[in-house]
Amino acid sequence: MEKLKSFRTASFISSAENTPAMIKAEFMIEAQSNNMDAVAGALHELEEKIRADAEVRVRRVEYGDVEEEDGLYSGIAEFELEFDSFRSYLNAAIAYGPSAIYVLSPEKLVLSTKEFLLTLGEIIKLTKKFYQRYRVGFEFEPEEEVNVGIDDYEIEELLKEGALRIKLVAEVSAESEDEAVKLFVGDISEEAPVNKVKSTFNKESGAYLVAVEAFPHDARALFSIAIRHVPVLIEILEPEEITLSMLDLQDIALDLAGIFFEASQMLALR
Repeated sequence: MEKLKSFRTASFISSAENTPAMIKAEFMIEAQSNNMDAVAGALHELEEKIRADAEVRVRRVEYGDVEEEDGLYSGIAEFELEFDSFRSYLNAAIAYGPSAIYVLSPEKLVLSTKEFLLTLGEIIKLTKKFYQRYRVGFEFEPEEEVNVGIDDYEIEELLKEGALRIKLVAEVSAESEDEAVKLFVGDISEEAPVNKVKSTFNKESGAYLVAVEAFPHDARALFSIAIRHVPVLIEILEPEEITLSMLDLQDIALDLAGIFFEASQMLALR
């Protein structure tokens, strides 16, 4: 593999004010092209875009060498960024599509359920708009049987292990009510055991509304379900606060970045 120095490795420190940040993270962002100069240009344009983003503070940018392999050129820029909210952090992950994220601080982030749900709601709105505009989305296969019902001891153990107790309503397109339940519950039950389920037909949309009481194992699982199914309602019953570790913050943001990147690649191939 040949290394091509299409642009100088450099580091730029932002002169932004020393405002305390809720989240500090490094975004590793990659550009690829069959043209060497296009790689460098794309990363520099991205830097300008990020610096113009009012919800992001750029503390440092480092560029690596452009490398060539089998006629394809690739380069990576490392951005050290600061965010004043969980929402702005996730929006940046979606907008800029990092291939890797390293959270520098905090060691844990504690959010009220209200703040957490407001952020999740905004991400669901954005996701729904994106899916509708570009006619993309997830497809599911109904399970032959679905498990519903959890005893009190299991619920207690799930909550002790960090699960969330939620109520969630999703709109499911299916041939029958039974199929709608098997599509939805069958997909989510591995990462969110379902205790109760109700369903009804929505004449206006021509789809079924499936409501569940479920126990996502963690916040990442809830985000994953929300992005796949864009539910019409989510309520967190327990706990009163959501605690996110560094790994949680990294994984949730990378999941979002990956889903939107994959969808954009599908669009490019149409």
